[in-house]
Amino acid sequence: MGYLMGHSLHGTAFLLIGFVWAIKHPLRFLGRKSKYSLQIEKLCYWVELMEWGGMVIICFSGAIAEQCVPGAPCFHLYNETTHQWLGLHLWQHSTVHAFFLMAGVVGVLTRCKFQIPVGLDYLLFSLALFNEGLMFYAHSHRISALDKYIHHILLIPILSGAVCSLFEVWLRNNPVLELFRTSMFITQGTWLWQIGFVLQDTSIWDHNDPETNVFMAICYSWHYASVILFLAFTYGIVYWVLRILKGNCEEGMKMQKFIQADTKTYTALLNGSDEE
Repeated sequence: MGYLMGHSLHGTAFLLIGFVWAIKHPLRFLGRKSKYSLQIEKLCYWVELMEWGGMVIICFSGAIAEQCVPGAPCFHLYNETTHQWLGLHLWQHSTVHAFFLMAGVVGVLTRCKFQIPVGLDYLLFSLALFNEGLMFYAHSHRISALDKYIHHILLIPILSGAVCSLFEVWLRNNPVLELFRTSMFITQGTWLWQIGFVLQDTSIWDHNDPETNVFMAICYSWHYASVILFLAFTYGIVYWVLRILKGNCEEGMKMQKFIQADTKTYTALLNGSDEE
C-alpha cells in the first residue's frame, strides 16, 4: 500500500461500506413494526447482496492489482538468485484481499438461497478481519517508530470489528452489534486516511518525537468520538424520516375513513329520499 493514494483508496472503501451500514441497520431496526416493514426488508436484502457482491469484485481486482502494478512481484515470492523475498508487503495486501474475497463469495451464496450453514458468512468475514489485523501487525516496510505506532493503532478497529462479527455468527441482526461494527469500519476508514496524511508529508510530523505518538492516540480518540456523533445523527435522521412517513400514512388512512363515512352517509340520505 502506498502512502496517501494507497491508504486513501482502502480507507474510502471502508468508509463507503460503513456509511451504507449507518443507514441500513437503523432503517431495518426502526422499520420492523412499521407499515413498510416488508419493503424495508426487501430493500435491505438487495443492499446486502450488492455489499457482498461488491466485496467480491473489489477484492478480486485488488488482489490482482497488487501483483501486477509496476514494481510488483507478479506472483513471484522468492528470488533464488539474490536469495531475497519479493514484495512481501504487496503479498500481505493480496492475502488480505483474498480472505475478504472468500467471505464475499460465501455472503453472495448465502443470500442467493444456497444451502449454506447459517452464520458462515459472518464467520469468514470475522476471520478475514483477524487476518487483516495479523497482516498489519506484521507489516514489514515500516519506516519509523511513528509509522509502526499508527499502524498498530489501526489494530483496535480491525480486531474489534473481527470480534463483533464473530458474535454476529450467533446473534444475527442484533442492532447493538451492528452499530458497533459500523463504528469500527468507519473509524478504520478515517484512520487509514489519517495514516496516509501522516506518512505523505514527513516534514510536518516528527517521527522521532514520543509526544507525536501521544497526540496520535488522542487523535484516534477524536476520530472515534466523531464517528459516534455521526452514527447518532444518521440514526436520528432515519427515525425522523420514518416518523414522517408514519404520520403521512396515518393522515391518509384517516382521510380515507372520513371519505368512506361521508359516502355512506350521503348514500343513506339518497336512499331515504327515494323512499319518501
